Amino acid sequence: MATTATLTANRQGRATSTVVEEQFLEEMRRRWEKVRGLVRRTVGYKNDAFGLRANADEQEAFDFPSERGKTKGFVRWLRQALRDEVLEPIDTDAVADGGHWTAAYIRSAVVRGSNQATGLLFQRGASVENIPDAELLERPIYAKTLRDLYTRAYENLQSVTEDAAPQVRETVTEGFAKGWNPRKMARELTSEIRDIQRTQAETLARTETIHAHSESTLTTYERAGVDTVSHGEWQATQDDRTCSFCRRLSDAELAIDEMRSAAVEWHGKIYRLQPPAHPNGRCVILPSVGGEPPTSPLAERVPGTVIAGA
Repeated sequence: MATTATLTANRQGRATSTVVEEQFLEEMRRRWEKVRGLVRRTVGYKNDAFGLRANADEQEAFDFPSERGKTKGFVRWLRQALRDEVLEPIDTDAVADGGHWTAAYIRSAVVRGSNQATGLLFQRGASVENIPDAELLERPIYAKTLRDLYTRAYENLQSVTEDAAPQVRETVTEGFAKGWNPRKMARELTSEIRDIQRTQAETLARTETIHAHSESTLTTYERAGVDTVSHGEWQATQDDRTCSFCRRLSDAELAIDEMRSAAVEWHGKIYRLQPPAHPNGRCVILPSVGGEPPTSPLAERVPGTVIAGA
């Protein structure tokens, strides 16, 4: 059962997945840092793979007769480095079975989500089965959720790594045009890769963690039954980082199927009705125990325009 500290945090709209998120982020950063190190050694003065030194060796890692050819060669090399060091590709069945390195963090988030939801149900006087962590992951209802979560996290990471390499092409082109030396080229490229890591890869780690946490939360509410959990209540984390949409949505009553299937367009952006509403979201769903499900139209309970089936 969840601790009192955890339950207090729940009432403030915080998920219990923070520890998992930090571990996921640490591993993600380690992998991208390794790629940046490879870039520094390959492009910088150590190897000068672009042949930027005045007295560069005749044979270079990207030994093409033109700058355009060297740029294409670097993009191919970087894409492979990201596959090897960040993604570590495996076959589809192995991903769904939890064989990828990202799966450990997804499993931990699922366990924490279930424990948090179970603790909240106990706190509200509901009688629910408190499943041991090791047994939880073997239950069919959670096993199916896990397979979907494993696949989602892997495919999203695959997209980030595949799309990252072409994003640095303009930096290489600029370097050739401005006559950068190997140190300058390596510094600019590693800075670009660090930006991609922070804006895309780290966002992925945070978002996949809270998504796994909220999927497990809703699954636990469903396991308790509609007579126990009639619906959920959106709870935003109340601090200066909370977005205006989540502030507006906080305390809204939502049926579980509404959270799983609908989204909202608000001020030109699309938001999910299941945490995370947007990348880097931190909100949670609290259970309504023994109450009546909301009967008013969803459009009257949420800001923006409802998009059914999103």
